[in-house]
This record gives sequence, C-alpha cells and structure tokens, in this order.
Amino acid sequence: MVENQISGMPLRVAMGGRALLTPLTGIGQYAFHLAHEFVRCGHDVRFFYGTHWSSSIATGNDSASSASLGAPSLRTRMASVAKRFARRHVPCVYRYMPHVEQFRFNSGVRRSAAPHVYHDPNFIPFRFDGPTVITAHDASWVRYPQYHPAARLALLRNNFPKALERADRVIVVSEFVRDELISCFGARPERLRVVHNGVSARFRPYTTEETREVLSRNNLIHGQYFAAVGTLEPRKNLLAALDAHTRLPMPVRRKFPLVLVGGEGWMTESLHTALVKSLNDGTVRRLGYVPDEALPLLTAGALALLYPSMYEGFGLPVLEAMASGVPVICSNARALVEVTGNAGLLYDPDDIPGFADAMQMLIDDSALRALLVARGKTRAQHFSWRRSAQETLDVYRQVIV
Repeated sequence: MVENQISGMPLRVAMGGRALLTPLTGIGQYAFHLAHEFVRCGHDVRFFYGTHWSSSIATGNDSASSASLGAPSLRTRMASVAKRFARRHVPCVYRYMPHVEQFRFNSGVRRSAAPHVYHDPNFIPFRFDGPTVITAHDASWVRYPQYHPAARLALLRNNFPKALERADRVIVVSEFVRDELISCFGARPERLRVVHNGVSARFRPYTTEETREVLSRNNLIHGQYFAAVGTLEPRKNLLAALDAHTRLPMPVRRKFPLVLVGGEGWMTESLHTALVKSLNDGTVRRLGYVPDEALPLLTAGALALLYPSMYEGFGLPVLEAMASGVPVICSNARALVEVTGNAGLLYDPDDIPGFADAMQMLIDDSALRALLVARGKTRAQHFSWRRSAQETLDVYRQVIV
C-alpha cells in the first residue's frame, strides 16, 4: 500500500498560514506548534500567507519562538501588516479576498514540488488538487451567531459546509466538536478525527523569583490575582467574570484583582462600559495582548484562572493554567469538562454567585488549592503538541494515496 510506503519518509506539507499573520491566539498557536513539531521531525512545511508562499513562519508579533522555523521574511512581515490593515479599513474584504488568494495559492503550488498534503488549520481551505485536511475548532458561529461579526458569519456560512464536503479528513480538537459537526452539518463520522490540542513546555510552575520581573512590570504580586485569559469578545463571558469579582468584598478585590489578559476582539462596547469603575479603582487590570514569552509567567503567577466562557471547542488557556500549577475556575461548557476532567471548579456560565464563591474558596482554602493544582498537573500530562503533531501526521498518511 502507498500508505505503508510513505510511513517512514518525510512529508511535504502545505499549510495555511493566515492565522499566523496576526498576534497568535488559539488557532495561530495551534498552527505554530504543529508546524514546529513537523519541522523537528524532519518534514518540509510551506506556509501560504494569502499573498505568497514561504518556508519561514510568521508569528504576528515577531516572537523569538519562531526561530526554529526561520525568521519571517520581509514579504511575510508585510503580509501581516497588510492583513491587519485590510481587516480594519477595507470594506467587504471578506467578500473578494478569497478570489485573489486562490489565484496566489494556485500559482505557488505550480512553482514548487507538489505537496503530499495540504492542511488548512483555520476551517476553510483553498481548492487544491490533492489530499486536503482541515481543522474545525468549534461551531460557536452556529450556536451563538450573535457573538460573531456579520462578515465572519457570512464567510463561514457560505464556505464551511462546502469545505466539509471537499476535505478528505476533518480534524476536530475535541469529542465535543466532533459531535457538533455531526449535529449541525450532518458530517460523516468516518471523515472526522479527534486530535486534542497540546500545551507548550513553557507553561509550567514558576517560582516567585522567576515571575518577579514580569509581574512587577504590571504591578502584580505572585499568587495574588485572578487571571482571565483570552481575546476580549462576547463568547468569553467576561461580563460574568467581572460581575462575580465585584461580589467579593472591596478589601479582597483590592488584594486579589481581576487581570484581563488578551487582545481586543469585537463587540466589546458593553464590556468596556462595565469595566470603567473597576479599572479606575484598581480592582481590575487590563493588560491587553501579552507576548508569548510573558504569558506563561503571568499564567503561573495567578492564584487561579477564571474562565466562564459560554462556549468553547477546546479551551487552551484552561490547559495552560493546569500545566502551570494554577487552579481553574471555569464554566461547565462541554469541551471544558472534556479538558479539565476532575481538575477544576466548574459552574454554569450564568452562575455568577457560584464563580464568586469559588474565588473566595480558593483565597481561603489552601488545601483545596493544593488538591486542584495536583489534579491539574496530572491532567495536563495527557496533552502535548508532540502527540498532537504525531496524530495529525497519522491523519495525513491516511489520505495520501
């Protein structure tokens, strides 16, 4: 069989790289870590950035962590700038850019050795005359369309069902997402493959001395703040996090502020209005997007992670917190239950008193903190990017014929 013939040989992988052009959040982290592992194993990876192909990786913020894949070229850096500009200032960019990008995709494929497989890690692939794999991270835009910009909804509604039919395999990041694709789209189970996300080794417990520099820059004390990590957007339910935190007594809130770690997203007007008072009195801190080198330290320095998300396909910050030896308070969204196991305090996304009580319990009860830390570290050991990459390579070999 061809599959057996190629099982030990290096693969030429074409990978969609558009999620790498902006500061790395969930999908960008996913693409980066898979590519890093592929290159480490001796496979050849070329990225399509919408305007051009490159074997170097963009990370959106020129992170030093990209060194193993080559520094981003000037052209790649310019593509990153162009993408951010277009998304902010060009009307209807979602409507016409796919046609331009498809032309550039085809041109690049013809000029180089044909890839064994094309993998788009961000839902919607380009048309490719060869084995095609896509990754679907959630179906939040189906379940909660009110939480998404209209342009993104139109893009996904018009293209994702066709992508499901066209792809040879669809990787999903949790059993929950697998069931969502079957329920929402009638996806064929035999074409779906669950490959859980991993966690970087940079997320580990750090001592007070190790976190001191980063925390002092943000006027924070190790073990004396609650971290809420993620892009600011409605699905993350940060209004509930804020409401729960404001129910703590003022002296407690001053000693244990709520720290929002994540870039500006969309539809955040009500959140910003609600934040004004707490930002002014110092009980909430907003750090914005945090570079890769600082995020593990800010995560490890927290008393707990507060993650009341309405809907998740996986919930990477939860896994990263567990690996960092930080207790997790999160919603009972099904994917988060799948990731945390018995290692977190889980509540209904609307249970504001429950989240507030959990924060107070973790402040008061050192034995409970220790139990959750131990369970979390054990649970996190089940996930790694190396394992994710190997299982993804297994999917590739299934479709190469």
